[in-house]
Amino acid sequence: MPTVSRKRTVPATPESVYDLISDPARLAEWWPRVVRVEDVAGRAGTERTRWTSVLGADSGRMLRLDFRCTGATRPERYEWEHELEGTPYESHLARQAVEVRIAESDEGSEVNLTTVNSLRGTAKIAGFSMRKGQRDLLEEALDSLCEAFREAEAGDAAGDPDG
Repeated sequence: MPTVSRKRTVPATPESVYDLISDPARLAEWWPRVVRVEDVAGRAGTERTRWTSVLGADSGRMLRLDFRCTGATRPERYEWEHELEGTPYESHLARQAVEVRIAESDEGSEVNLTTVNSLRGTAKIAGFSMRKGQRDLLEEALDSLCEAFREAEAGDAAGDPDG
């Protein structure tokens, strides 16, 4: 079961980080390859929220993946899972999930992203390459998360005559 974690200090309060990461409509701001989010059902930041992420693939095709929030504790934790049943991914994956942990730090928030991918059948031999892909994905997500808050801070400073 390839499980990969990465963490980074983000220049924002835990509440601000939680507001961004727990709102499916804002995934395109920070989660890699998300072009847009559709069909959000439920309230952002709460369990059982469901949505469809439209991702841009390297091939240029668009992929539609359905997700649901499986755990939420404001402002410390947000988890979501890919709904695999009845999809082409079901034959290769038993479970695909993301967990975000947020803790206050001196410089903002320490954000720990973890992906869990339980593989099925012959896909199990791809565990090593999947780990590398997941590491890259999480690093890119953390880069984008930091950048989103730096841009927000720069925008606030630009609009502040005293800033």
